[in-house]
Amino acid sequence: MTPPPGGETINGTERIGWTQRAADAIELSAVKYAIYVDGTRSELTATCDPAPSTDAFACSARLPSLTAGAHTLELASFIVDGSILESARSAPLRVTVVTLVESTTKVGSDPLLSKSAESGVRPHAFTVDGTRQNLELVADHLNQPTDLALAPDGRLFIAERDGTIRTVRDGRLSDASRISDVWRDGDRLLTIAVDPDFARTSFIFAIMASGGTFAVIRVREVSNTFGDRAVILDGVGATATDPSASLRFGADGKLYAAFDDGGEPPRVGDASSANGKILRLNADGTTPDDQAGGSPLYASGSRGPAGIDWQPRSGVLWVADRSDPAIAAVAAESRGDGGRVRGVVQRRWPLPAASPPSALAFARSALIPALTGNLLIASAEGRHVLRVRFDPLDPTRVAATEPFLQDAVGPIVAVASAPDGSIYIATPGSVERLVPDSSR
Repeated sequence: MTPPPGGETINGTERIGWTQRAADAIELSAVKYAIYVDGTRSELTATCDPAPSTDAFACSARLPSLTAGAHTLELASFIVDGSILESARSAPLRVTVVTLVESTTKVGSDPLLSKSAESGVRPHAFTVDGTRQNLELVADHLNQPTDLALAPDGRLFIAERDGTIRTVRDGRLSDASRISDVWRDGDRLLTIAVDPDFARTSFIFAIMASGGTFAVIRVREVSNTFGDRAVILDGVGATATDPSASLRFGADGKLYAAFDDGGEPPRVGDASSANGKILRLNADGTTPDDQAGGSPLYASGSRGPAGIDWQPRSGVLWVADRSDPAIAAVAAESRGDGGRVRGVVQRRWPLPAASPPSALAFARSALIPALTGNLLIASAEGRHVLRVRFDPLDPTRVAATEPFLQDAVGPIVAVASAPDGSIYIATPGSVERLVPDSSR
C-alpha cells in the first residue's frame, strides 16, 4: 500500500484498499490481513479481485470502528502455518476521521416542495471534508425519473420511466413530452444522452425497453418537444422484470451503449450477442472504422449496467454493475489490426453491500473542490450517494468509499455532473442540485 501524501480525511465508513502479490488465486487464498490502528492490531475480512493486474491482486476491506480525530493506520499480511507468520507493516497512512454532518431548515410556501418535505422540514445543508454544501430543489412532482442529461446551453433533461422527457431551463420545468408516439404499457425509458453536436443537430439519444428487447433511438428536440424518431439499434434482448442499460457519448464523439444480460447470464460470454456488453457506435448506429474486429462490441462483463462514465484524470471508462454490485475500470487498448481499439477490463472493485448502484457520474469541476475527480454512485436502495476516491498514484485503484446524503431525500436513482460543477441528483419524484454554500 502506498499512502497518499498528506494523509486522508474520512468519516470512518470507508473501505481501505491495497494490492497483494501472489502467484495465483490459490496462493492468494492463504493470505490473511491485519490492520494496526495507532499500534493496536485487529484482523480484516478482505475481498480481492479474482484476476490479478500483472502479478498483484487488488484487495479491499472495511475499516474497523474509528473514533473522531487523527489516527495512524498500518497494514500487514500474514499466513497461519501452525503459528502466525506476519509481514512487516506497510508505510503508515495518516487519517483524520470527521463526522458527516447533515442539518435541516424549515420550508416556507414554495410550490415546488418535494414530497419528501411534506412534513415541513427538508434537508438543506451538510458538510464534506469540512466544507459546507447546499442541496437545492430544482424540480418536483416528477414521474419516476430514470436519468439526467445536460445540454451545452445549460438545460437539464430529465428522462421519466413512462417515456417522457422534462426540461429545466432558467429554473422553469417544462411539460412532459413523450419521445415516441407508440408507447405500450410496460415500455420503459431507461437512459438518455445528449449529442455532443447538440447545438447544430438538437439530437437526444435514448435506450428504451419494450416487449423484452432494447432499442437505441434518436429524437430531435424542438421547443421542449421531441420528434423525428429514428431507431439506431434494436433487437437486443432485455431482462423481462427489471431491465438495465446505460448510454453516454465519449470524448471521442462515439456513442457507448451498455446492455444487461437479457436474463440469461451465458450471453455475457457469447461474442455474437450484445447482451452483457458495451457497444461503441457512430451516432448513426454504424460501427466506427477504428473499432477492433469490425464489430461494435467494445467490452464485456457487465450483467446489469447501472451507469458508465469516464474518469477525467485517466480517461478510463468506469462501469457500475448492479447484478453483482461492483465497479469496473475499462481501458481502451489498441490491437494489432491497424491500431484498432477495444475496451479491456483492467480492474473490478466490489461495492459496499449497502450501496447497490443505480447510476454514476464523475465530479469534474472545482466548484466543489472536496468532490473534484471523485466518482459519485447513486444508490436507490442505499438511499444515499456513495463517494469513491482514487489512489493519486494509481487512478484505477479505489482508495476509499463513503456514503453521503444518507436518507436526506429518499432513494437516489440518478446523478449527473453539470459543466458548471454542480451535481444533480434525482429521486423518484424530484431533482435536487448540490452546490457550495454561499452564506459563509
